[in-house]
Amino acid sequence: MSRAQVVILGSGTPNAEADRVSSGVAVAVDGQPYLFDCGHGIVQRVVQAHEAGLIQWNSTDLTRLFVTHLHADHSVGLPDLLFTPWIHGRAEKLVACGPPGFDHMARHILLAYEENVREHRAAHPSSEEGYHIDAREIGEGPCYRDERVQVHALHADHGDLDAFSYKIITPAGTVVISGDTKPVPAFAAWANGCDVLIHEVYSSAQFDDRPPAWQRYHARVHTSAAELAALARELRPGLLLLYHQLFWGQTPDELVAEVQGGYDGRVISTNDLDVFEL
Repeated sequence: MSRAQVVILGSGTPNAEADRVSSGVAVAVDGQPYLFDCGHGIVQRVVQAHEAGLIQWNSTDLTRLFVTHLHADHSVGLPDLLFTPWIHGRAEKLVACGPPGFDHMARHILLAYEENVREHRAAHPSSEEGYHIDAREIGEGPCYRDERVQVHALHADHGDLDAFSYKIITPAGTVVISGDTKPVPAFAAWANGCDVLIHEVYSSAQFDDRPPAWQRYHARVHTSAAELAALARELRPGLLLLYHQLFWGQTPDELVAEVQGGYDGRVISTNDLDVFEL
């Protein structure tokens, strides 16, 4: 029987925090991780999780990436993901899917670090493939498949930026990752029946205390606790995990209570290095 786990590598936001790095979630199936977003600190979190015995796989196994959108807190770790596992001994290229503009980003990262690659290859015996990236710009619908998983993308609504939510179908269950998005009408039917829903959220209770410009922005491109509760009531995930949480002075328990004020299912506020078995 296949074994799958969800590993919250980065549960944070663009704001630098002492105990959270920015967005990164791994869905691992039979020891093969599929990484969704790579904000700052994600490779370091993989090493920490492995050293702590939380996961059996390590940085050299990071060969599959899916980017929800090109904001820095979801993609700034891409150079680290390309070069650090290569230095650790990764022998195969990174297969990576993302929105329009992703190939441009990937090519320019390799260009920016060409001196690093040249010197490292001259000084050390390393794989010729391990730092390369197969960057695939995708659209809505099925975007990746292998013997372990099927991955489907749905257009998210994150303002003017192209963005996706992802659905990962494994033999052990289905995981849906929202990415950054306001509520999308098609989402509930698309995600219906998922075993785990990992969704961004901001505090409804604290919203009125935000400056007007921030209120306009967050209402336009993110999901409030009240909106997430309504969504969860409609699609009824087996487990709702909160990430990319904008607490604005709330505690994690208080934010969970906000969601549970309108939804009676199981809700967990995640932290970096939380692991959930499917």
